Amino acid sequence: MISKPLARNLLGYRILIIKDKDTFKFKEANSKDIKQLTLGIPETWSDADIFRTNEFKVSEKGSFDDVFNRLVSGEFDYTTFGANEVESIFKNRASQHADLSIENSLMFFYPFPLVFYINPEQPQLAVRVEKGLENIENNGVLSGIFDSYYKLLIEDLNLKHRKIISLNNPLIPDEFADLKPDLKSLSL
Repeated sequence: MISKPLARNLLGYRILIIKDKDTFKFKEANSKDIKQLTLGIPETWSDADIFRTNEFKVSEKGSFDDVFNRLVSGEFDYTTFGANEVESIFKNRASQHADLSIENSLMFFYPFPLVFYINPEQPQLAVRVEKGLENIENNGVLSGIFDSYYKLLIEDLNLKHRKIISLNNPLIPDEFADLKPDLKSLSL
């Protein structure tokens, strides 16, 4: 594993999709309030274990294809997706339901770094990739790549002004367990 997180932990910022009629439940909610509600997650997704470990109510069943039907039917109160994917998921799936929306005042955060894994039999390649990442990080190229893909998304989702509910992620290596929300790194 190359221990240099990419994408500024954007995958760890989890944005809610909710029923329009439930907007009031989330507007001023804190962690305790949200724990009274139920999160819907497709079966086998690792997010379920993360939320359960943090004492959230979780309904884990079904598939990605039926999660929005289940939300609309009231089987649970909300679902979450990474900030990097929530807009496209909403556009391509959830928007088919007129009464769903992306919640705009809060988000969850847990450490979920995107890293490179190199075959252990290729140690020279690992050194080369790590050095290359260090170079493009130091010369600004990595920031330019990130901005070209995510600048508008970060602005559209208004990440800098959302309330953050931080969670522990027991599923990642110890070296990443202390990653904290860093909205300054997302600021453009």
